[in-house]
Formats: sequence, C-alpha cells, structure tokens
Amino acid sequence: MYALLAWDGRDKGSEAGEVIFLKKIDNSLYKEYIEAAGNCTANQIYPMSIATGVQKGEIYTDGKDGVLFWHYCGFAYISGVITPGFLEEIYLEFLISDKNRRFLLITDSEYVSDHYSGRELLRLDKRIEYAHSGMPGEMPVLDEGFVVEEITAENIGDIKGRIIPSFSWEICDSFLKNGFGFMAESKEDGNFAAVAFSSAVSPEEVDIGVETAEEYRHRGLASCLAYEMCKKIIQQGKKPVWAHAEINKGSQKTALSVGFEQCRINTVIHKNI
Repeated sequence: MYALLAWDGRDKGSEAGEVIFLKKIDNSLYKEYIEAAGNCTANQIYPMSIATGVQKGEIYTDGKDGVLFWHYCGFAYISGVITPGFLEEIYLEFLISDKNRRFLLITDSEYVSDHYSGRELLRLDKRIEYAHSGMPGEMPVLDEGFVVEEITAENIGDIKGRIIPSFSWEICDSFLKNGFGFMAESKEDGNFAAVAFSSAVSPEEVDIGVETAEEYRHRGLASCLAYEMCKKIIQQGKKPVWAHAEINKGSQKTALSVGFEQCRINTVIHKNI
C-alpha cells in the first residue's frame, strides 16, 4: 500500500543528507506499480500508461515507498512517501544530468516544489490541468477548406510538428494499436493542417495532444479535432484529459471550447537551459 505524497515538507523517516540509490524496475514487474500510479495526485494517466504497459516509460524506486514514473515523452511523476534523499537523487540523476531524453518533473506538492525552489540550475513553471465537464451544446464548425479523417497507417506519415503521435509514442505501431486520433488536411493542396491524438492512454482516461501547422492557425481546426477526440473518448467509456503550460493561451481557448474546466495547477520542474 503506497501512502499519498507528503505535503507538509516534514522529513518522512529519512535523516538529513541520507544517500539513496534509485532502483530501476524491470518492466515485467510494472503491473505491481499500478496502485502507486493511481496515487500520483498531480496526474494519474501518464504513470498509469507506463504501469499498465500501454506506453513506454521507466519506473524507479528508492527501495522504500518512493516511486518515480518517467514517461517516454519526458513527463515524470512521483508517488508514495517522498524523502529529501529521494528528491536529491532525482535532482542529481535526472534533473541536472545530461540525458538523451528530457525530464520534466510535474507535481502538485508544495513540499516538492519548495525543495527545488531557488536552485540556479532549475526552472519552475506552471501547468494547468483540466477535467471534462461534458460536450458543448454546439460542435465547432469545420472550415469548408479542410477535410477531417482518422489517423491510419496510410496517413500518419503526413503529420508534421512537435506535439504529434511520435511525441509520446515510441513507435508508430504502438500508437496505431493502443491510441487514436484525427487529422485535418487542406482540400486545396492536400497538405497536413492539424492533428489531435491520444497523447496518453490509461484504463480510465485519454489525454489529448493537439498541433496545428503554423500557416493554418486561427481557423478553428484545433477545436474541431479536439471535439472529435472528446466524442470518441466518451464513447469508449473513458474521461478526456487536457493540460498545457500556463502561458499557452491558445491551448486554453481550445480546451474551454470543447467542454473542459480547469481543475488544478501543477508545478513543472526542469533543467534551466
């Protein structure tokens, strides 16, 4: 049984300066950490996607009750009883080390945020999380110059940008098997215009990622595709999930247009580069 994340900043059984060595868990044992994933108070879907084997990621423990989940996309979450020694090991091994994959520790704990606050090598930002409150009365109207289709093996190679399926899925086949999405193309020239897809998938939730090509922005494509995603997620009996950096006003506008409401603000801790 994993305790909830420490909130009050008090040491939970470790001595100051305690040395902890993180242990990487073999992926054959990931299902044993489903409960810990469910106890991540900042976000459950990314840890759950790892623990259930739907998406690639790593799990580490401090040998006691602390658990670190590191998703393929770079998002990281912690669960359990968190000690200063555990946080220092994360700092040295992940936050300031030179890894081939980015590491963004996302937390709703003031204890964790305070522990890392004021460090020259780190940057702390805010991330707004949303819960879906229901489909809006009217669906967004698609610009007549575009066509929407589901993502398939035939068209996935046409998708361009940063927040696209390859952002959070290691290989195309994994996304096509366990994820889904919609893309918009220009009727005039057939060029890729926008995409909305399952950035993370768990047994209960689907997180939505959205990208619009720069030349097609401000034409309502993101809202149209996000609407289709929400509709399909609800049809699957799951909950749509949305989150974005606090400064991303475009993403906020899209979220509100398809029935999302802000539910919490997390802190993102990452290397200051």
